[in-house]
Amino acid sequence: MISSIKIIQIEFVQTWFFLILFTCVLCSCQNKQNTRVELARVYDDYLYLDQTPSIPNSVDSMVFVQDYINQWATQKLLIKKAEFNLDRNLHYVDSLVDVYRESLLIHYYKEAMIQEYLDDVVSDSLINLYYLNNIENFQLKEDIVKLNYVKIKSIAPNIDFVSEKYNSLELGEIAELEEYCLQFAERFFLGHVDWVSWSDFSKTLPISKNQYLKDARRFLKKNKKIELKDSTYHYFLFIQDFKLKGTSSPLDYVSSLIQKILVNKKKKDLMNHIERQLIEDALSTNNFEIYE
Repeated sequence: MISSIKIIQIEFVQTWFFLILFTCVLCSCQNKQNTRVELARVYDDYLYLDQTPSIPNSVDSMVFVQDYINQWATQKLLIKKAEFNLDRNLHYVDSLVDVYRESLLIHYYKEAMIQEYLDDVVSDSLINLYYLNNIENFQLKEDIVKLNYVKIKSIAPNIDFVSEKYNSLELGEIAELEEYCLQFAERFFLGHVDWVSWSDFSKTLPISKNQYLKDARRFLKKNKKIELKDSTYHYFLFIQDFKLKGTSSPLDYVSSLIQKILVNKKKKDLMNHIERQLIEDALSTNNFEIYE
């Protein structure tokens, strides 16, 4: 009998303990909610201080918070007005939201499939084949050049060394000239260089005193070496190669573009394959039927 009383007492104490613990937790949650500072209300929506963005150092805090409150209220009020006045059209808005959601899901699913399965490596042989088969689509829209170029201040030491070496394509001499240019040149590129637009490049030259440079077709055909100068700089140009507007682009000039074209084609082929596979799988599992 005594043991039974003890068990009842223990259960009574446990029950009160859990009741007290639950009450404390509930009060704690309510207190935590009550500590949130209310800034504004629009109908049943409240804006709290902890929902506002951080205030930039250079901005007056009161002005910033007031502006944010006005923006928040404006948005909420517009939504309320829109829901009230466009009640008959809400189903149309909801359908647009559904369409947008579906489009986003499809987009991100496709991106995930592309990242998982797409091989974006394109071999040089494929690039070359595409170039040969589509060369008519790669006609130059401007004159382009490959050139050695050195821009250097006229007071630089031993500037005759540049004059002797800038037209060389021999690796040893290019290395010597590069070492010199690293110390004294304002700008330079030598040896194995990329194609550049002659129109863009020539704008960096003192062309106002050399009008014949503007006639690219005539100049590039007749000149390989040229030295120019202005009040501050010497300019040394050696034309390694050139291609004129209207002729076929060199392969190395358009290879990166062709690579992008072929990668995009791979993407399209991959997505077509995935879509076909989805249809076939759905038909085979009876999840897709076409009624006649």
